Amino acid sequence: MTVVIKDFGGRYRRFTDQSAANVDLTLSTPAEVPLRILFVTVKYSAAPTQSGITVILNSGAGSVHDTLLATGLANALDTVYFPDGDEKLSEDDVIDVLAPAGGAGITSAVAIYMEVL
Repeated sequence: MTVVIKDFGGRYRRFTDQSAANVDLTLSTPAEVPLRILFVTVKYSAAPTQSGITVILNSGAGSVHDTLLATGLANALDTVYFPDGDEKLSEDDVIDVLAPAGGAGITSAVAIYMEVL
């Protein structure tokens, strides 16, 4: 697994990673600058058998402030998460996206789209 960070002119960033077959994948944004989460996508290579993806805010204020932002549907081939509001993150906050293993021969790909504030 290799995290790819694509910077679009310094204003927008896309963080991506892809799992090996039948392996859990966690993609985390770096804690570096204030960001705003735009959306998250998770795609499985075939119909998976999995419990549903999760999107979590790991707060720089400490674990007592960590928050589950979204849970995807079980066995979903594609999941897209759009925040309900304007979710701005401090420079020490991290977004974690967890994609469970999808089954024999099935890979997952995660992308997190952010705006630099």
